[in-house]
Amino acid sequence: KLTATLLVTMVLCSSLGAGSADGVVPSFLQTLLEGSAEHLYTGPISQYEVDDLTRAALTALKECIDKLSPEHVKALVNLLVINS
Repeated sequence: KLTATLLVTMVLCSSLGAGSADGVVPSFLQTLLEGSAEHLYTGPISQYEVDDLTRAALTALKECIDKLSPEHVKALVNLLVINS
């Protein structure tokens, strides 16, 4: 499941324009790891129109990420900080 989650996250980041100067992708990933699903829609991806299917996919992805241990989440957040 985690492999699928990471794959979906990478695809989402690619479709949002990974590496863009405005920082949407790092903010999106950090919110995905540390925030709530609703924070995603009011924060980093608020400028995008999110349809019901995509919203359901993001909610499922967030639920999967929320099952990670706190240590794993911290390690992923640290990876974001190192690479930003």
